[in-house]
Order: sequence, then structure tokens, then C-alpha cells
Amino acid sequence: MLTYQVRPRVFKLESGQTLPFPEVGEVCFYFSPLQPFGLEAGGGHTAVQNVAATAGFNVNTGAHVIESKQPLVPLEITIEEPDRVVKLAGNVLTISQTFASNQELTELIQSIYFSYPMLLAVEFADPPIIERADGQVGGVTFRWELREWKMQYEITTQEKQEQSAASSWERIGILSRPGSRRLLAALHYFHVALRLARRGEIAGEFLPEMILNLSKVLEVLFPPSGDGKTRDATRAGLRKLGFSEKEIEADYVPAMALRNEIDVGHVDLSLFKVDQLTLVHGYAERAEWAFRLLFKRLLEATASGSFEIEPYEPKPAAGEAVRVIEILRDHAEKYER
Repeated sequence: MLTYQVRPRVFKLESGQTLPFPEVGEVCFYFSPLQPFGLEAGGGHTAVQNVAATAGFNVNTGAHVIESKQPLVPLEITIEEPDRVVKLAGNVLTISQTFASNQELTELIQSIYFSYPMLLAVEFADPPIIERADGQVGGVTFRWELREWKMQYEITTQEKQEQSAASSWERIGILSRPGSRRLLAALHYFHVALRLARRGEIAGEFLPEMILNLSKVLEVLFPPSGDGKTRDATRAGLRKLGFSEKEIEADYVPAMALRNEIDVGHVDLSLFKVDQLTLVHGYAERAEWAFRLLFKRLLEATASGSFEIEPYEPKPAAGEAVRVIEILRDHAEKYER
């Protein structure tokens, strides 16, 4: 739980300043999207009761929003507790209290940052996130920021980008070959993984789901034989594509290991040390580049005929899958729109 979202953060202060403790202070949390907090008329799924509204529907993507003619006004609540005062004004939540130590301040911010948006998601149609947090203690202002961040970019040229588009078009024929279902599925999982990586709005938001899809890439491309050993089958397939043992163990096998063992494919409530999380995050955030190399090599080898993906002949759903569908059919009236 939160294995991929918890990151080392620091209090960013003006040069030479330190936070005084114990001292009275306040912390401000800034939420988005704005519609459910009464700061924007449209852009979400929140409509005002008994007020005319206009629904917008994108017939190409299926995306839909609604905008009330008279939207909510900015939310305004004040909650007074024995040790603190909590105020919500629009999309800004402010907590005022005395902070005894840096640890107490940090723990309060972390608890609100992760837990309050989760609780709001139960009540709000538009699940909110906290974009940033700042505040002051004893008059010394601070910003709560990531301690560090690594960034990777692709360097290209006009000619290279156009050639990439042309090459991708030429490869469409590979996907139409008989028995190409595994390759098609793998490309789909990779595309979903990258979409998740780009759409996240807070650090590590969809990293576990990204890793899950990268693991599926390997599982569908390199199916195990009768022994069911998926990792060994993946190792063997990657060797045939020319990857070294170090590349295999460092860049690919970890996706399957994380999927099975660390809060991706299964529930995990474990507490990890900072250095352990650093390793997990380090792998997860650079994995896409290794998998992109895998696909480039795989597509070239498939096109030349030097590598063959194990064929899969489509067949009707059967067994447990059909049983699940029939369970849904028993309640079909609830799913009708």
C-alpha cells in the first residue's frame, strides 16, 4: 500500500532559515480538480441538484463531463478541534495548530496528503488529489517538496521522428500475420503502461499498474512450457533476442518479481525502509526504456524472420471465465444504461 507513492520529501525554506519548534503554525493543502470544490463550473462529473446542466460527450473517446448553469460556490467549512482548527476555503485546506517538532509536522502532512483525498473520493464524484502543500511555522514559510527527482527524455530530430512514424506504419503488416495475437497483446500492455506513466499527476501515482502491464508483456511474449516457470521462460526468450544475463536480470525479471511480491498484483501492507523503496522506485521509473528496446529488437527480429513468437490460436472463452460472465448475467439489469 502506497509503496510506489511514498517519496522522500523536504521542507524548502528561504536561505539560512530554520523551522522553530515548538511553535504555532499552519499547513495548506491545494486540491484539484476544481469543480467539486466550487471553483470551476465544468470539467468534471459533479452537477448541482435541481439546477439545469449541460452534459458534454466526446463521441470519439467516450469522455464525458457536465456543467451546471449555476455551479457550486467555493466550499467553506471550519472545524474546531481541541488542538487545531481545520478550514476548507475553495480547494485549499488549512490546518492551524502548535507543532512540537519537525517529525510532528512531517507526520501530519503525510497523513493528510495520502488519506484525505482517499476519503473525499468516497463522497466526491471527481476523485481529488493534493497538488502541493506549503505553510509556515513561527512565521517561517516552507514548501513541502520532493527531495530529488530523475528525468529521462528522448532526443530526436525531424528526420528521425518522421522515419519512426513510417517504420511503425510498415510494421502494421506484422500484426496481421496468423498467430500474431501474442505480439498484439504485448504491444497493447506496453501502450497501456506508458499511458499510465504519462497520466499520473502525483509522484508514482500509477507506477504499480504500469509495472503490472510490463509484467504482462513478458508473460504473453514468452509463455512457459509445461513446468509453468514464467521467469525461466522469459529468460530463455530474452537470450534468444540477444540480451545479456545482466540486462535480463536487471531490466526485465524485476518487473515479474515486483508484480508477484511487492504491491502490484497482490495486496501488500508491508512497511519498507527508505533505501528499499529507493531501489523499487529507481527500477520502476526507468523500466519503460528497457522495454522499448525490447520491442524494437523484437519487431526487427520478427520482421526478418530471425525470431518467432510462440503462436496462439484464438479460441472461445471457457471454464472459469465463462462462469464469471454467467454470474454477471444474473445481475445484468443492474448494468444496463
